[in-house]
Order: sequence, then C-alpha cells, then structure tokens
Amino acid sequence: MSEMDDIVEERVRGTEISTAILHVLDGRNHHICLSERSLDLEDKNTEKYIKRYVNRCSRDMRVRPGTFNEGSDFEKETERYFQKETDLPSFSANVLRPLISYFEEEEARSFEVLIADYRIDDVPYLALILLEEQEVLTCVSGEEAGKIVNSISFANASLPSVSKSVSSFALINQISHEISYCDETKWKDGISVITEKLLDAEAGISKKEVIASVREIAYEAAEEFDETPAVVLGKVKSYITDTVNEGMALNTETLVQEMFEEKPEMAEFFMKKAEEVSLPKEVELPKASIQMSMKKQKIKTDTGIEISFPSEYSNSSEFIEFVKHDDGSFTIEIRKVGKIDTKI
Repeated sequence: MSEMDDIVEERVRGTEISTAILHVLDGRNHHICLSERSLDLEDKNTEKYIKRYVNRCSRDMRVRPGTFNEGSDFEKETERYFQKETDLPSFSANVLRPLISYFEEEEARSFEVLIADYRIDDVPYLALILLEEQEVLTCVSGEEAGKIVNSISFANASLPSVSKSVSSFALINQISHEISYCDETKWKDGISVITEKLLDAEAGISKKEVIASVREIAYEAAEEFDETPAVVLGKVKSYITDTVNEGMALNTETLVQEMFEEKPEMAEFFMKKAEEVSLPKEVELPKASIQMSMKKQKIKTDTGIEISFPSEYSNSSEFIEFVKHDDGSFTIEIRKVGKIDTKI
C-alpha cells in the first residue's frame, strides 16, 4: 500500500490505536455480519488505514459538538466499556442495534462500520466511522472456447480507498463523554442517523459554520461602517491563521478586541450579531484545514477583474492598498511587484 505510506501525516505518530473492530451492515442484501474479534493491529497496513481515518475525522472542519440526551443507551454502554465491564466486540454489537434496525426496517443502505478505541495525548476516545460501500469496475480475465477473454465486471468494494473522505462519523471522549460528530450522508426524511438513531444526542454548531459565521458578521460590519470588506475579511483570516499557528483556540471576544481595537462601534456590532446566531465564545480549530482555507483572500470587481492575495497583506498597505473615493468607487494599488507571471 505505497499510496498510504506517502500520505500518512506527521500527526499519525501521535495517535495510538488501542483496539479496533469492523462490522458489516449490508442492509441492501440483508447481510448483517458483526465481527466477534478485533482487527489485527500487528498488520501495519491495517493500523495505518485506521489511523488515517481517525486523524481525518479528528481534524474535520465539518464536525459538530454533541451532547448525549439523558438516558442515552449509547452513553451508558460507553461508560460500561470505559470501566472495562465489557469488551469492544460486545460494546459495538450493543450500540449498533439501532443502526441495524434502521438499515433493515427503514432505509436499506450498506456500510462497513469501523469502531476504534484510540488515545491522543493519553486521552481515550472512541471513533465510530460509517464506510459506505463503493461501486468499482474491475477487469476479469477468463477463457471461453479455448480463447482468453478479458471483460469488465461491476462490483461493490467493501471499503473506500484511504484517500476517500467519509460523511458520517462520531468521536466520543471516554472520560468527559463529549461528542464530535459529522453526518452529511443524505438520509431519508433528512434525519441525522448518527445523533437520532445511534447516539441519542443533541447537536451543536460545526467548526465550519463557526468560521462561516465569523466571516459573514465581519463582512456585515464592514458594510455597515463603510469599511472595505476585502480588507476586513483578509484581516480576520490572517488573525485566525495566526491564532491557530500559535496553538490557541479561537476566542470570539479576543478576536473582536484585537480586530476592532480602535473601532468600538464595529466591535459592539460584531458581538451583538454573534449573540444573535449563538456563536460559541471559543472553539478549537484544526491547524492544517485553517492554513489551507485562510491563506488567500479573493475579490471580484463589478468590471469582471478577479484578484487573489495572501490574507496577511490586509494588515498593511505595503503590497496592496484599497482606496475608496468620494463617489463610492475604488482604486486597488498593487505594490512592489518585481515580476509578473502569466498563467496559460
């Protein structure tokens, strides 16, 4: 599995997989096969596959916080497992019962369910990841009437490739019972199978939605107080990137204090809007995803010109400056350009 060796990130080294198990929930063919033994983690390819998905889920910007409802069977089983009153095969068989019933009675879907007990910084977590069955094309060689024949076979792959992202998963802190989950699979009637059928939990706002709300409010504040939105948004992106690079959580109040230190009316406007949308005061953000999504600020003029520039350039006019004229029009000045490359 050379592809896997190439793409396993540094963070994999900090994640320890204690044990893991894989179950087959094939609702389409009414084939439910619950494993009675854990996966062999001595197989390095198996261990890397599990780590890859656990780490991708841990840093996924789509994750939402969740809270177990009172009396949740999943939470009770999690506590029993943490107290070593049951093992992983028994725990997983018990918590998957509602999901099995759903696939058999309400919506025939086929998934492999990967459940992993893992540690990050010695904190124990449980990952439950739904790996939807993938259709693949394969080449089949055979012989007919003494002649070799190659044909195309349509088959269903049990597991997605290591580079394939997943749409439905849950991560549970075994000590605090805090939930991080994502459920973007299109289920019947728009339900969330993860929270409604499996965890019995209430959902919060996702990290992706937090970032989107911060940007939207910053844009509204710029418009309201006659500031250049591209500059304000660029500063917000730069601040978020710096905060994450320093290993700190994004704190809304701190962001407002530093961004609008000299403009208290904008700060007041921002905080009022943040309260209206129930924006959390603090949220941990994954470094890799933030660095990728926040590094550029893009703008498009009404004349059809598009410009993309590093977000940190918004903090000074050394390389780019936006000048607003009395008639409402803008002049954009790009400075210190030593060379222009034309993309073909």
